[in-house]
Amino acid sequence: MSLLPMSGPIRRALSLDDMTAVLAQIASATDLSQLLNVMVAAVYDTLLADIGLSLAGLPEGQQVDPRKLFIPTQQHTAIKTAVTNRVGAEVNQTELAIRLIDLLPSTYDDPSAPVPDLAATGAGPGGLQLALTREAVGVITAVGHHIQALARHYGPDSPEHVTAATTWLAALAQIISWSSGPRVRVDRDGALSLLVHTSGGYTFAVIFHGEARHCVAGDGCEALISDDGTVHGLYAHTRLADHEHEPSFGLDAPRPGHWSTHS
Repeated sequence: MSLLPMSGPIRRALSLDDMTAVLAQIASATDLSQLLNVMVAAVYDTLLADIGLSLAGLPEGQQVDPRKLFIPTQQHTAIKTAVTNRVGAEVNQTELAIRLIDLLPSTYDDPSAPVPDLAATGAGPGGLQLALTREAVGVITAVGHHIQALARHYGPDSPEHVTAATTWLAALAQIISWSSGPRVRVDRDGALSLLVHTSGGYTFAVIFHGEARHCVAGDGCEALISDDGTVHGLYAHTRLADHEHEPSFGLDAPRPGHWSTHS
């Protein structure tokens, strides 16, 4: 088998009708193998139609590379949620989550992408008990304050605020969609990060990746600047220019960054 040659990645949102059809087919599948086959065909046939192909119509000996196709994060999450809710306790949820990561396309952020009501497609959840420790509540509160601070300092339409807000919302959605079993416990894993334990045995983290403050004064300077203003290099051979260093964001400014999930 070889990967299908493509001139570039396909990156687009599924329409509301596309998503409704995908979720309805997932809800009507009778067994896991059929369910996964239906899901894969429905998603990839929709994306491959942009280049005049379908999974069944690929050249002999070729297969699709999921890393070259992208759908919005919330649509990716809705599809995974529909699959995991459909099978319920019939399969090992941890193994299913890993299989879905391998089978589904990659993701990108598009808050405007449509997602139908899961309940209207017959793919609604049977119930999930979510327990937050007091420390986790403190993290969630701190994250809310941090995102608000980014909006105030950089502006609500700034990349700093939009990136942080959208990735945090996507991470919260994944806490639900990646949860195997009927119960989930969320705990603190750092000042702005969470650790998620599921009753199905799957554990993953929601981690904040703060940007490094670096010098933007030019002259090829690669200096990093700490919160107290001290300058250092990441490596022994890092270039530190002999000039007044200018930080990429202020010493008293909220730190830009993004959230991601890691198993």
